[in-house]
Amino acid sequence: MLTVLLAALVSCAPAAVAPGVEGFPALEPGVRVYDETGTSLTPGQASDLQGRLDALRGTGADAVVLVRALDASSDDTFDQVEALQQAWVARTGADRDTAVAILVNRNPDDPRDARAGVFVGRTYEDGNVPRDEQEAVVEDALIPPLRDGDVHGSLVAAVTRLSDSIRSGPPVSASEQWAAGAARSWLPAAAAVTALAALVAAYGLFRGRRTTDRAPGKPTTRRPGDLPPAVVGALVAGGAPASPTPAVLLDLATRGAVDIEPESDGGTFGSPTVRVRLRDEGLLRDDVERAVWAGLADRADGDLVDGAALAEVVGEPSAVRAAVRARLVAEGWLDEAARVPRAWIAAIAGLAWVLLLAGFLVGAIGEAPWPAWVALGGLAVAALVATVLAVAYPGLSVRGQDAALPWTAYRDGLRAAAEDEHADLDLDAVLPDAVALDLATALKSRMAAAAASGQVVRAFGASGDPARLTTFPWWIAFTTTTTPSGGGATVSGGGAGGGGGAAGST
Repeated sequence: MLTVLLAALVSCAPAAVAPGVEGFPALEPGVRVYDETGTSLTPGQASDLQGRLDALRGTGADAVVLVRALDASSDDTFDQVEALQQAWVARTGADRDTAVAILVNRNPDDPRDARAGVFVGRTYEDGNVPRDEQEAVVEDALIPPLRDGDVHGSLVAAVTRLSDSIRSGPPVSASEQWAAGAARSWLPAAAAVTALAALVAAYGLFRGRRTTDRAPGKPTTRRPGDLPPAVVGALVAGGAPASPTPAVLLDLATRGAVDIEPESDGGTFGSPTVRVRLRDEGLLRDDVERAVWAGLADRADGDLVDGAALAEVVGEPSAVRAAVRARLVAEGWLDEAARVPRAWIAAIAGLAWVLLLAGFLVGAIGEAPWPAWVALGGLAVAALVATVLAVAYPGLSVRGQDAALPWTAYRDGLRAAAEDEHADLDLDAVLPDAVALDLATALKSRMAAAAASGQVVRAFGASGDPARLTTFPWWIAFTTTTTPSGGGATVSGGGAGGGGGAAGST
């Protein structure tokens, strides 16, 4: 089975001499074809190649071709074709940046077994004959005819391919031709039609949503009811939050069901952490709290859950989220029918993004005209709008939306109070709710001020060391502990005088 092995030429000094360089013939200016085998090329074929290489000189390339009987390895051929290019430069005064060498080593015992390579100067290596095109000259032009012993056909194909590449760049692939045709024909219309269809479909589905006609009340810091913090957060968010566990922990600690204790100050370079001690299971009020307790109990050493285990509980919220969702369903607050239109809108958005990416790739490869880019811009807008509509589609029933209104006003009031250092805010009472309502960042300055004044909120007040109560960075340690953490061919780099090449085997 015939295989093609390509590799490049790497050298770092103009004086580098490769194996076999002493075997080069006496290279003469103007004489570009050398057949040391005496049988690989007829006089007519050699003359034909000489004419082709002279014509190639019109492109700026100063090329030499050498065919010889030598059973050289692929590695030696890699080095030898570069050495041939350097020898051509040294002996004829050719410009090393535009000098080109083609070498064919034929096995004296089997003329169909050959090694061949090409080396081009820096001008072409950095220009119209880059590394992948050098590989293509060897693999697609030189090697195939050599498998049949056709040296003349091999060299003609290589010279023709080099000439075309030097003049116009590498040949355009079928995929590039297709992309260019698409970019100038159907791509603009297809992108525009897709954008319009996506907008119409997504908005049509969104219009079918059911919404309340009531408005939120005035922002307040007074709790409007006795719902547990995790359910409050779910109502305001429109569904079970990603990680309701930290808010539940704070609520349990505030009521004495668990103790949040210091674990580590973090030292010089680390972060402080906390641990949880299980105290009184009888204080649990609902299935949400029982789900959190079960997760803690499964990882507890006795009654103590260390910081690493606590982080695992927070990072695996599926049971807690399921309990929150079950509460929403039981209260009639979750609109089960909303899943279908929301999923369809999300699918439209996803399809629009995929088609947009494909359109950009086709446009970039095919050098699309400006109408195509305008149409693709419209498709980008449609994809973005569909994404926003999918996120904004209410997951709550009208009853659930009505139930969420006073809690939305409560959230707005807490946010405003957290940002106003002069506002009266009972951190003991609001901390679990604030975390459930995604206001932990807004409370950061308030918690820092409380710590600076020696105040310890109730959720962190069960430590047995009174001195440590006021010195331990409780808020930093809690948020640090309970924040889930994210988580065939060789080509040369250039020859001694610049440039690059490739070689291959039949």
